[in-house]
Amino acid sequence: MKKVAIFLISFAILSIGTVALSQTTSPRLLERIRERATISNQEFQQNRGEIQRLIERNQLEIRNQIEQKREEMQTKIEKFKEQLRERLKARINERKQAIVEKIYERINNLNTRLTNHYLNVLEQLEKVLERIESRAAKAKLNGVDISKVEEAIKKAQDAIEKAKQAVIDQAKKVYAPPEISGEDTLKQEVGKFRQQFHEDIKAVEKLVKEARDVVREAAVTLGQIRGVDGFEVPSATPTPTPAL
Repeated sequence: MKKVAIFLISFAILSIGTVALSQTTSPRLLERIRERATISNQEFQQNRGEIQRLIERNQLEIRNQIEQKREEMQTKIEKFKEQLRERLKARINERKQAIVEKIYERINNLNTRLTNHYLNVLEQLEKVLERIESRAAKAKLNGVDISKVEEAIKKAQDAIEKAKQAVIDQAKKVYAPPEISGEDTLKQEVGKFRQQFHEDIKAVEKLVKEARDVVREAAVTLGQIRGVDGFEVPSATPTPTPAL
């Protein structure tokens, strides 16, 4: 159970706190060996290496798409800041104007940091899930029934993809400045603006946490297979004995 324990320990570094296009579904190793009666260890490792490279390439493509979008977004944010500055001149004093401008800038910067953080978490979860699937594939090639693990892996994959899309959508958001009518309603209007961001980011955080939890479930399900850490790719895949 040592290697499975490593999967679980890795979750300790995947904390999801408030720090800090299009999407391609990650490829799956089990799909490649599903119809295979036998496979050499060399071919298995080649397939796994290709899967890992595809996952990394997909992750890089998503990050590049987001960065390109953020260049466009920054121009829009600067225009919003100018509009905000002009509106505030006639409505509140200079000290409060500077505070509102700072809050607006901070919200957009925080959105960038948090979405980067959540994307990091999901990328690490994808790597953990790939290792889980590799161990499960070796068990399957040794004639072990891994149907429950496969279900858990599919559930985890779906959760990661759902969370990833939510992070991408959130990363592309540009928040318009709060509508400030005057000093009498300043606190209420700024509060409403901040609350909207808080609700948006908490919804994304919830999906990322759910993805982390179901990947953990997949690791636990894998760990319930007796002797799972001892399986390697067999020279000839045994045929499971049919139930009587």
